This record gives sequence, C-alpha cells and structure tokens, in this order.
Amino acid sequence: MTKKKKITTIEDLATIVQREFLFIRGEFATVNKKLEKMQNEILEIKSDINDLKLRMGKMVFGFEFRDIEKRVKKLETKAGIK
Repeated sequence: MTKKKKITTIEDLATIVQREFLFIRGEFATVNKKLEKMQNEILEIKSDINDLKLRMGKMVFGFEFRDIEKRVKKLETKAGIK
C-alpha cells in the first residue's frame, strides 16, 4: 500500500491540480476521438439508408409498373385490341 504524500505548500497543491487537469485533458481528447469516429459512422449509415430508400423506391415502382402492365394486357385482350 502506497502512502500518499502530504500537501504542505501551495506549490504542492498546484502541482497536483495541474497533473490532474492534464490527465483529464487526455481523457477528453480520447473521448473526442471516439465521438468523431461515431459521428463519421453515423453519417455513413445515413448515406447507406438514403441509398436503400432510392433502391426500394425504384423496386416498388417496378413492381407497380409490372402489375399495371399485366392489367392493361388483360384489358386489351378482352377488348380485342391485341
């Protein structure tokens, strides 16, 4: 078990406070890097979602178009047009 050094002067206190502030500064830097990485990942996910929306919109339109095309062919056949 280590024995804590007793603070005897203002300089001792200032040294301890400075050391702790520097430690906290390092911790904030680490957190900021992680947040930046997460922000980039979120932007990438948003981009992927937008791409999927565009693809799905085209797919739905394609399905609707094919359905309408089948219906028109049936109507044309019944009407004797084709």
